[in-house]
Amino acid sequence: MVSSPGAGARGAVGKTRNPVMVLVISMLCFVYGLIEGAAMLKELMAFRGKKNINLLFFLIPILNIIQVWNLPAKVLEAKQMAGVPNAQVAHPVLYLFLGIYFLPADLNEVWQAAGGGQQR
Repeated sequence: MVSSPGAGARGAVGKTRNPVMVLVISMLCFVYGLIEGAAMLKELMAFRGKKNINLLFFLIPILNIIQVWNLPAKVLEAKQMAGVPNAQVAHPVLYLFLGIYFLPADLNEVWQAAGGGQQR
């Protein structure tokens, strides 16, 4: 198996995004938010090497709340895998209301600690 740059006991490093721009553009274009959100979740699953995030559940009411509530724990696991010192994530309530900001911000820390991340 050939490993990609920045991959060790974890998966490939994802793309670095500007959290403020992701939030602003998502507020202007809902479809952009869905596409970027799905891309970030796929990168998170690939990095962690686990397929325990179901993208379809994010579109179903009630199930999406449960998925978003559990998302910070998965991001924290990714931060610990990348070796982020004093790894912390936002409270699940903040992820419920501003997840489209906090997810790229937290993933940027993961990508930076894991080997840089690709600029976007």
